Parts: sequence; C-alpha cells; structure tokens
Amino acid sequence: MKERAMAIFIGLIMVLSTVGFAVNRSSIFSAEQSQENPLSKTYVINRSLASDEKIYVLRTGRVIIENFYTENCSVCEKNKEVMESFAEKFKDYVLLENVLNNETISIKMIGRGGEIEKFENASALNLTEDMLMEKFCDIALLQPRECLLREI
Repeated sequence: MKERAMAIFIGLIMVLSTVGFAVNRSSIFSAEQSQENPLSKTYVINRSLASDEKIYVLRTGRVIIENFYTENCSVCEKNKEVMESFAEKFKDYVLLENVLNNETISIKMIGRGGEIEKFENASALNLTEDMLMEKFCDIALLQPRECLLREI
C-alpha cells in the first residue's frame, strides 16, 4: 500500500512539474512576442544606426535612407525636409537616418539584399520626391502602390 501511494505521489509530481514548465514557457514566449522593436514604428531617426539595427530594418523589407549632412548647409536643410516628407508618406516602407556629420555630405538608399543607390553631388543637389521615388522603387523589396502604378 505504501509503495502504491509513493508511486502515485511521484507520478503526480512529474505530471504537475510538466504542466508548470509548459505554463511557464508559454508565458515567456508571449512576453517575447509582445516586446516589439522600437524601430518598427519609427520612420525618421536622428542618429547613426548600429549595424544590427540596420539589419533589422532591412529584414523587415524596408529601405534605409542615409542622410549625412553638415551644419550651416542650406541645401542640406531643404533636402532633409524633402526626405522627411517622403519618409512620412511612406513610413511603412522607409526609415530615414539623419546624421549630423562634420566631414561629408552624402545621401544614399539601402534596399533589398544590401543594394545601395547613391545620390551624386549631394552637397549641390536639389532633391525632389520624384528623384527619391525613382531610386526607392528600384531597390524596395516591399513596394507601395505608387511604385506599382508608375509602370502602367
């Protein structure tokens, strides 16, 4: 009788520990899913992205627009406004990275597979949304309807 009670007790402990582990694991899994990367909701960031952040953004199918500009550059400010407007319009497809840089002025897009499109002579370039759209549509993995309709 004692042996049977002990066997039932040990069996009950094994079953309850398995159930407890399963409940604990499912709560950890749901907590991991609820933690969303802050870059997924952002479309303009005013700092340099770390390489793992760039990888995350590109894996989500979005295009990164890198804008390196200097202080007291009037063309840069106008271009920055155009890019911010473009990024807001296509916030599900683009992340604009604005970086104040004392050395160089450059604008480039990074798209699918790390493909890079550069804008030549960025310090004297009067950027337009059409110029951005042309390069964006060429390298975007996920494309908005505007890209698809431009070929019709």
